[in-house]
Amino acid sequence: MSPVLLETVLIGIGTYLFRSGSLSLGSRIAWPEGVRTWLSFVTPAVLGALLGPMILMQNNRVIALSHSADLLAALPTCVVAWFTRHLLLTVATGVVCFAVIRYFV
Repeated sequence: MSPVLLETVLIGIGTYLFRSGSLSLGSRIAWPEGVRTWLSFVTPAVLGALLGPMILMQNNRVIALSHSADLLAALPTCVVAWFTRHLLLTVATGVVCFAVIRYFV
């Protein structure tokens, strides 16, 4: 199994266990506001930790914007996600941008 796949699977399992535990206990326990606020930052932090190196680095080196199809596709995708908050439109934008950049660049 490749290291990236192993890392992704382990993070997925951890996220699942963390969320399922909070969901199963959430109905029985009144979470303090500080804990609920802290938990709201876990998903974006994990997503950033996974996507940041993939988008910004290649062969353990930071690459220029002009040499990264991933980053070029991520920029308009982030803009669409920010302004629309629509998951399907965001995913479609990312797929189309990535395909167009890969085809023409």
